[in-house]
Amino acid sequence: MPTDLFVFVLLSAVLHATWNFVARQNAGDLTVFWWSLWISGLVLLPFVAGVAVSRGTAGFLSMLADGGLYVVATGIIHSFYFLLLARAYQHGEISLVYPIARGSGIGLTGFLGWLLLDESLTPFGVSGIALICIGILSMGVSIVGRARDARRGFVSALGVGATIVSYSLVDKVGVSIVHPVVYIFGMFMLSAALVTPLVAVRDRGRLWRKLAETWRAATLIGVGSTAAYLMILFAMTVGQVGYIVALREFAVVLGAVLGFVFLKERVTLMKVCAVLLIVTGLVCIKLG
Repeated sequence: MPTDLFVFVLLSAVLHATWNFVARQNAGDLTVFWWSLWISGLVLLPFVAGVAVSRGTAGFLSMLADGGLYVVATGIIHSFYFLLLARAYQHGEISLVYPIARGSGIGLTGFLGWLLLDESLTPFGVSGIALICIGILSMGVSIVGRARDARRGFVSALGVGATIVSYSLVDKVGVSIVHPVVYIFGMFMLSAALVTPLVAVRDRGRLWRKLAETWRAATLIGVGSTAAYLMILFAMTVGQVGYIVALREFAVVLGAVLGFVFLKERVTLMKVCAVLLIVTGLVCIKLG
C-alpha cells in the first residue's frame, strides 16, 4: 500500500474513533445519531450541487441511473448500522464494543473482496488481516461471562460487524459509478429517512429540544462521520477494499485509549495484548 494512501486511511481512522467516542459519551442515543445524519446532509449539500453543475443535468442523472441501486442498498444497510451501533453503545464500553463492532467483519470482508471483486492478497496482507481479527475478537472474550447488558452490547456489536461487511463490498462498486460526495449524501439521507419513524415514536414532541441539548455532539458525529467515510470512499477508488477496511481498524486502538483515559474503563491484560496484535497487523499491511 502506498505511503500517502496509508496515511490518508489512518487519518480517517482518527476521525472515526473520535466521533464514536462522542457517541459513547451520549450513551448511543439514537436521536443524536438521527440529527447527525441530517447535519451531514446539510454540510454535503453545497458539494453535491457543485458536482451536479460540473457534470450537467444529463450527466448527473445518468450517473444516478447507473449507480442508484448501490446508493439505495448502502442507505438501507447503514440504517441498520446506526440502529445496532446505538444499541451497542447503550449497553457496552467503547473499549470493548467499538473493537468488536469494527473488527468482527474484517476477515470476511477481505475474503469476499478476493472472492467477489478479484482482489489479490499478499502473504503479509493476509497475515495482517488475521492478526487484526484475532486481536479485535479477543477483546470480546471477557464479555461472554459478564452481565446481560454487556452481552447485549456484544451481540449488537457483532451485528454492526455484519453490516460493515455488507456495505464495504457494496460501496467498493458503488463509488466507482457514483461520485463519492453524491454517494455519501444519498446514503446518509436515505438512512435518516428510514430511521425517522422510530425516532419520531420514541422522542415524540422532544426532537427539537433534544437537538438544542445535544447539537454539539450531533454536529461532531455528523461532520466526523462524513469526513471519515468520505475519505474511505475516495481511498476505495484507488486501493484494495480488504487492506483499506483492515487498516482503518487502527481506530480501535484509539477507541480503546479514549475509553481508558477519559471514560475510566478497565485496563486488562487481554485488552493490552489485543492492541499489540492490532498494531502488528497494521505493520504487516503496510509491508504488504
